[in-house]
Amino acid sequence: MPKLRIKPTSQKVAEEVCTLEQMKYRFNWGHEPFLILVEGQIIGSYEELIELAKQDRFEDREFLEAEVQNILVGG
Repeated sequence: MPKLRIKPTSQKVAEEVCTLEQMKYRFNWGHEPFLILVEGQIIGSYEELIELAKQDRFEDREFLEAEVQNILVGG
């Protein structure tokens, strides 16, 4: 399985690489005000992440590009 290369959300934060297994515990999926995009697709759960990574188009890839975007909540 490929690893995720997570783009920084700020210039103060470095790019990060992690395994898919590490992502399982990294985020409280669906309970925080942010979006996780992997290869441009919104991922809402760890299971969705695994299904995306298993796709044939990614089988020879070492990394999948990921991005975490904060969602501004307010009124």
